[in-house]
Amino acid sequence: MGDLNIIYDKRLTANDKVVYFTLVSFMKKEDGTAFPRYATISKRCGLSKSSIQKSVKHLAKLHLITTKRLQSTNKYLLSQQLALETMVKKKQRMLSGNSESYNRRVLIKPYNYTNNRYKNNVNNYNKNNSLPPATEKPTIEYKGKTYKEHGREGYWNEFIADDGDMIRKHSFKNIIEEKKTSKNRFNAAAEKIIYAATGT
Repeated sequence: MGDLNIIYDKRLTANDKVVYFTLVSFMKKEDGTAFPRYATISKRCGLSKSSIQKSVKHLAKLHLITTKRLQSTNKYLLSQQLALETMVKKKQRMLSGNSESYNRRVLIKPYNYTNNRYKNNVNNYNKNNSLPPATEKPTIEYKGKTYKEHGREGYWNEFIADDGDMIRKHSFKNIIEEKKTSKNRFNAAAEKIIYAATGT
């Protein structure tokens, strides 16, 4: 699973992006760490050692990765990528009831990490790794209107009506608030994978 924010980031060179996604390919999904040597990275992406070192330094400066020198290699922490994959897995678990299988070989459209709102789209989905069908979205009634689940922001579940009005309901407190936001701005990033698999 790759984040298209990296591709669209104008601060990054082409080599930076290649190195970032190569590191992602080595990343352990449990803790977001990777331990490839420069020679291993070079073999996979085709860049020289000096180009890789330059890109690693630049990525670390931009806080897209964290590096720590070990005796024979580097330890890389891809916290941004780990946060994305963790969120996708949790959302998939909520929608489909399946917590184990999800496709890491997709590209996610850019989204706002700070506000946790996402645009509903997905590219390059591999149909050979399809996911189980998603369950129907929950709905709630509020002030005479029906709202359908739209996404999640922290402890809040967001719901949207047909006219674009939005509300949010706290996950474990009986609180409902009206939400002011642009219509159809972002959906939860994890829904991209579910919708790509089900076609709904």
